[in-house]
Amino acid sequence: MARWLDRFLMLLFALAGFTSLVYTPLFLLGCGWDGLALGADGPCAASWAGRGWLAYTQVEPLYSNIPIWLQMVNEFDTYFFGWFYLLSLIVFLRGRQRHPGYRALATFMSGMMAYAMTFYMVWEIRTYRDTGADLGAVITFNGMWVLLFVSLMARLYLVREPESAAA
Repeated sequence: MARWLDRFLMLLFALAGFTSLVYTPLFLLGCGWDGLALGADGPCAASWAGRGWLAYTQVEPLYSNIPIWLQMVNEFDTYFFGWFYLLSLIVFLRGRQRHPGYRALATFMSGMMAYAMTFYMVWEIRTYRDTGADLGAVITFNGMWVLLFVSLMARLYLVREPESAAA
C-alpha cells in the first residue's frame, strides 16, 4: 500500500507543482485578475493559461470580479506552496518522506492547506446560489488539493513502511 500511495502522491505533487509554479504564474503574468475581468475580449484569451482561467469563470463566475481575499488564497498557493510541492516530489523520489524534519514541515503545510480549503469550500457552499457557481464542479476542481493533503497525512502517520525482503 505504501508504494502505491507514494506513487499517487508523487503524481499529485507533480500536478500541484505544475499548477503553482507554471500555470498560475503564466496566468498572473499574462493577463492577471484584471484581464480575467475583461472576459474573452481581454488579454486572457491570448494564452492557454488565460483561456483555462476564463473557462473556470464558467464554473465559478465570481472569478470574473474576484474579491481580494480570494486572489490572496490563489496567490498564496503559488508563492508559498509551490516550493513545497517541488520539495515533496524530491523527498518522495528519494524515499525520505519519513524524515522527522519533512514530517514536521508536511504537517504544518497540511494544516495551512486544510484551513484554506475548509474556508474556501464552506464559503462556496454558503454562497453558490448567490454567485452562480456550479458547486459540484468547484468541489471537483479543487478537490485535488484536499485529496493531496489528506493522502499525505495518511501516508506519513497511518500507512506502514513496506517490509524489507531481508526481514
